[in-house]
Amino acid sequence: MSSLSREASTALAIGGAVALTLAATWYHRGRKNRPPSKWRQVGQLSKLWCFPIKSCGVVELDDALCATLGVKNGILRDRVFMVTREDHEFKTARTYSTMTLIQPKIDGAVLTLSAPNMPDISFSIDALAGKEKIVANVWGQPVESIDCGDDVAKWLSQFMIGSDTGCRLVYYPKEKSPRTIKEKHLSYKLAKPKDGGGFSDFNSYMIINENSITDLNERLPEGTTKCSPLWFRPNFVVSGSGAKPYEEDEWQWVRIGETIFRVIKPCDRCVFTTINPSTGQRDENMEPLKTLKTYRQVTDPAVRPFHGDSPIMGQHIAVYQEGPVRIGDPVFVQA
Repeated sequence: MSSLSREASTALAIGGAVALTLAATWYHRGRKNRPPSKWRQVGQLSKLWCFPIKSCGVVELDDALCATLGVKNGILRDRVFMVTREDHEFKTARTYSTMTLIQPKIDGAVLTLSAPNMPDISFSIDALAGKEKIVANVWGQPVESIDCGDDVAKWLSQFMIGSDTGCRLVYYPKEKSPRTIKEKHLSYKLAKPKDGGGFSDFNSYMIINENSITDLNERLPEGTTKCSPLWFRPNFVVSGSGAKPYEEDEWQWVRIGETIFRVIKPCDRCVFTTINPSTGQRDENMEPLKTLKTYRQVTDPAVRPFHGDSPIMGQHIAVYQEGPVRIGDPVFVQA
């Protein structure tokens, strides 16, 4: 079985459960292509997260520019680096769970990586300019990229697989998405081909309602480690009493400060959610995924083929009106 096949197989949600029916009105209802004239506040932005390297550690931000490709703060951008095999086929924490412990830090144009029991390694992002382009592959889609060199490749290989070879790091330097949303996902009424991100699985942004995470934690079996929003790797966490658990299923438009986003589709959840970001270890009982599957599956026959057995948590969103966001900004949805 190829590495891509293993990634795809591992990414499937584990186990089965009878789910409550979700109305999926975000799919069936008439969706307007313009933002609403009236908004209501549902909370405030409590976390603003950037994941510079796909599947690796988070960088917490106080403010950022929301551009088409994703969250941006200076040279720091979301999911524009990716770990690959030697042949530039992508690797993720679904297979190598300790990738979540690789901590990136950007100072000026210098990217530094840290990991347990490893010396730090640094290199200049600016120095990558002009290097020969290679073609990396993420979920079957080719992306013209730059290989970041042998030193960081050796470092990643030693940490991830205990070898001097086997891993590479690639970089996407452009400002526009190299990938388009796959045709099957364009069935979602507000999805547009340009919404694909850099190396993200689906698109450039994901938002999560902290009250939904609180409700999930209350459902977990006794003795199970409680999960935080970070287990779900969103860019935006909305907190406050204005949003009931899972009401994000009904959101069509989101405004953070003055920056406006289209809601595209719910985020399907897989084995990645069972990895504790603090330890890099998978929950032995496959929680919280196992519990999510008991009540957060889409059963509407018109939509289920897009989701299969994967439960949903959070919403994929895309920029409609670019702009800055910052911690504490009010978060609004259509009234």
